[in-house]
Order: sequence, then C-alpha cells, then structure tokens
Amino acid sequence: MIDKDHFYDKSKQTDEIPEMHEEELDDVHKKDTDPGTIPSFIEEYESSIKNIFSGSSDLVIESFSTRTNKVLVGWIDGMIDKNIADRDIIAPLKSVDFNGDVAASIKSIYKTVDNIPEAVTEILNGNIAVFFDNFEKVFIVDIKQWDRRVVETPEAEGIVRGPKEGFTENIRTNTTLIRRKIKNRNLVFENMTLGRQTNTEISIVYVKGIVNKDVLKELKKRLSQIDTGAILESGHIEQLIEKHTFSPVSEIGVTQKPDVVAGLLLEGRVAILCDGTPHVLTVPELFIEHLQSREDYYNRVLYSSITQILRYLGLLITVMLPGLSVAIITYHPEMIPSAFLSNFITSTLQTPLPLAAEAFFLILMFELLKELGARLPKMVGLAITIFGLLLIGDAAVKAGIFGTPMIIIIALTGVAGFIVPNLAEFVIVYRLIFLFLGSAMGLIGIGCALFFMLVNLISSESFGIPILDSFTKYESKDGVLPFPLKTIKYRPSVLVKENKRRTKY
Repeated sequence: MIDKDHFYDKSKQTDEIPEMHEEELDDVHKKDTDPGTIPSFIEEYESSIKNIFSGSSDLVIESFSTRTNKVLVGWIDGMIDKNIADRDIIAPLKSVDFNGDVAASIKSIYKTVDNIPEAVTEILNGNIAVFFDNFEKVFIVDIKQWDRRVVETPEAEGIVRGPKEGFTENIRTNTTLIRRKIKNRNLVFENMTLGRQTNTEISIVYVKGIVNKDVLKELKKRLSQIDTGAILESGHIEQLIEKHTFSPVSEIGVTQKPDVVAGLLLEGRVAILCDGTPHVLTVPELFIEHLQSREDYYNRVLYSSITQILRYLGLLITVMLPGLSVAIITYHPEMIPSAFLSNFITSTLQTPLPLAAEAFFLILMFELLKELGARLPKMVGLAITIFGLLLIGDAAVKAGIFGTPMIIIIALTGVAGFIVPNLAEFVIVYRLIFLFLGSAMGLIGIGCALFFMLVNLISSESFGIPILDSFTKYESKDGVLPFPLKTIKYRPSVLVKENKRRTKY
C-alpha cells in the first residue's frame, strides 16, 4: 500500500484550479452538490473516466502494477510530454525500488484531488492523473506540453522603435511576458474559468495599490454574470461585458503587445487575458488612447507631438472629408476657389450619378478591396488590392461612371483611415452619417452630424469613467499631446484614486 505518512501534499503551494462547469457528467457528476468521490477499485475508476469522456480516442489510459499496488495513469494525447511521462512517472512507479512513497518517486507531483470531477478537469487542462488502487485520492502531475506559436511581432501593431514581441495563444506565455515587464510583487493574476463547454481559462491582471478598485469590482461583477457555453476568443468576453452593444464607440481596449498592457496596468487599468488568443482586453479605455501609440513614449517629444497631431488630422479627414466635400460642391460652390470649381463642375456633368452616390459607391468599393486584401495571403492580398484600385479606378473614370476629383477624395479618405486602425468601426459609421446628412442638408447637415458625434462621445463611459475625461484632465501631463517623461510625475486622476505619484509607487 501507499505510505501516506511520507506523501507531501503540495496543493497548498499552488492556486486552486476551478472545478468543472459541466451540469451533467454521466452517472458520476450529475449535480454540483455530488462530490463524485474516487472509487475504491481501479476497475471502477477506469470505467468512470472512460464513460465521462465517452470513449474519446485522444484519452490515453495506461494501467500497470507496482511493487505495492495497481496504478492507472490517464492523460489527453498531445497535451503532455510523453518522454517526461515515461521517464519521471511511469518508470519510477515500475521500478523495483518503489516503496510506496509517491512524493519521493514522482517529484513533479503538485497537488491531489479527492473527487472525479476535479480529476477530469485536471486531465482536460493538460495534466496527468495518477490513481492507485484502494486509495481515495488522485495525484496530479503537471507536465503540460503542446504545440504553440512562438513570440512574434504583431502585424496589426507594427512599430519602428520599441519592443517587437507580441502575445501568443498560450495564456502562460502571455502572463510571463507581462511579468517580465513588471517585476513587482504587487502584480496580481486572478484566474477563473468561463464557458460551460469550453472551460476556457482567463486571467484578470492588475497592479495592487494602483488599480482603480471601482473598475476592478465592476469588471469582476460583469465577468461573474457571464453564463455561456463557449468562450473561444477574447472577443466573446468583450461582447458579453460591454454595456452599449450598438454604440460605435468602444469602451474596451484590445492589444497584442505586452509593453502596451504593462503601461496601462501602471496607470490603474485592468487587463483580461484569455487562453487561446493573442488579443488582450484592457479596461477602462479612454478615447485619447486610439490616437496615441506606445511608441510616442519611446521617441523624442517633438517628433511624438507631430505624429499625434497627424493622427488627429487623419481622424478628421477619414470621417468628415467625403460628406464635407459633397456638401460644399452641391450646396456651397462659392466656397471653392474658381481654379478648382470649373474642374468639379465639368467632372460632375460628365458622370450619371450624383456626388453623394459616387462617394458612397467608391467608399463601398474601397472597403470591399480592403477586406479582400486582409483575408487573402499577405503578398497576394497586397497585389490584388493595388491592382484592383488602379484598374477599377482608371476604368471607372474612362467609362464616365465616376469623376476624378471624387476618386481622389475617397482615396485620401481611405489612406487617412489607416492612421487610426483601432477606430475602424467608429470611422465607418460616422463617415456614412456625415455623408448622408451632408448630401441632404449641406453644411447644416455636417453641423448636425458633428453634434451627434460629440454627444455620443461625451455621453459614453467605460466602466463608469467618461471616455473623454483625458481631454480635460491635464494634471498627469499626458493628454492631448505628449510631454517630456521627466515632467510626467502623476498618474491620471480619472483612473487612479490612490498612489497617484508615479515616482513613489
């Protein structure tokens, strides 16, 4: 028999792994109140495990006898290192020197469980479960290993200066990347499981003593209310915890870069990591963050200020230019210099469509080609996008369908949109609103669209914090334009309620 007195239970040294969310687990786990105790005999345990997994082919069960007892080892094929399993688990148990002291023989044991649901959860998490005949506990051995993508530079967040590493689909790799940036005992990771069918592991990350406690409390409340079958990506979490589903203004940030997350955590934000995706959510999100880049903090202030002003200009161009152009040409031609007016009038007379229709169809064509380029392989998509824009644009002008001035306007609008990629949804919605109201009422319509946009922004909140507060709070010297780092001594008060001084905490 196993020498229980020699066994060292290491479960106290590690965080508990949440129990399974399955409502029905055959005859073993019918209700949450049923502990599903470990059977006394190895045959009963093996039958229970096989029934729970419905005889799945990737469940590996190996049983053998040791000097003292019968043993059953179970794991999911492809989720462990088989060489380590043979060397550090199976071989020591089969050894003639095995005397029943499990802790001494299997040095990688890290906890025990006393019911089948927990054992099944551990197996699904990529651990090995070791069961001894006539013993009421299952030993859990952590030797996870599966194929994973290496740390690479995120294509959507390319930078010239700064760290090039990005998150991967493995949550442990991602927590390590953050820990390497913030080597602080106050950095906290709180794990939980979401999705009744997927049992997806997520991690709430914050810095104790800096985090906005109200935001953290509200986030935990919203996460605890999630009741869904599957969480396959952080986008599922984003949709389930946001309040204003149909608003074009996002209240939750998304990034793939560890240095961005580290910077936000040190300003009182909370990050949400989801296993299986490189996209990390951050809350709360301020609107100014869409017009900033972490690279602004790595470059000199003058250059960073110029690039940020260009982003403001790019946002105004990509949202307002089509609608403003149509409004002025249609209703207020006297505002156009005479040198350009004749060209606009000539171009308009030669095309069968009104200016508003031209702008709408050109915007639609540009978005279709942009989507096509994003879905195809990188080099093929780039070539097709360029070829399609040149060919269709030239053919449309020669056929007299679209005028050259409007093609130039939409091309400038599309290019400016790439400056603020995180505002894609906001840009598309309000671009069409400005175009519709501008074509219907001229500059009065543009004024109405601008009013609607400002009201939407002013009334929007992210976990109780107005998203435009960063434009009015200057005490952190990190708002509309970047300041020299040596002058930024305080964290933004709209986010941080305690330990506001950066140099002291």
